[in-house]
Amino acid sequence: MKKTILASVLLLLLGVAVSAQPRTVTDYYLAFPSDKYATDNLGKPIKGKAAVAKHRRSLIKIEDVRNGYLRLEGAWEGWAEIALFKKKDGTYLIAHSETGCGPACSGFVKFYTYSKGNWTDVTSAVFEEPTETEIEKIFKAKKLDIEESGTDVYYLLPRVGTTVKLACNMCKDDGEPDFTLSSFEWTGETFRRIEQE
Repeated sequence: MKKTILASVLLLLLGVAVSAQPRTVTDYYLAFPSDKYATDNLGKPIKGKAAVAKHRRSLIKIEDVRNGYLRLEGAWEGWAEIALFKKKDGTYLIAHSETGCGPACSGFVKFYTYSKGNWTDVTSAVFEEPTETEIEKIFKAKKLDIEESGTDVYYLLPRVGTTVKLACNMCKDDGEPDFTLSSFEWTGETFRRIEQE
């Protein structure tokens, strides 16, 4: 009898430990560290896990769990995106981009792993971010006027597929909101830059 109870308790504890690992893009987003998306519109900290989770959910504008993608919008000019990239070992790389606009958009992208409640920034290990000089060369190769548009760039995470795009919203006056400057394809371990024509 004691062995049966002990075995049941161990299975229950194991089940709790397993369920603590996020499964969906929304789960990962809600598990973000407490310094991300945990302030109100006035910049005051939101207290309590339930209140932070409620606030984070209020920022979700597109929730595509099947494709591992979220788009967030709040009281700022711009947006944020979160996307999951499956690694060769079956775990996930979590991508997080933020873009601020006014009117030119600029932003960043970061990549994380998550294990047993711990977040690790692995951006430098998986993604070679273009330098300012490389961005200027891309602008020149595409015959874009740096003087007119500047070199403000941001990153678009994929809702479908595995390609991250480096984009500019003030580069062309062709009605397209996001002009792609360069692309980065996920290999299962790192991102490989795809040369754009």
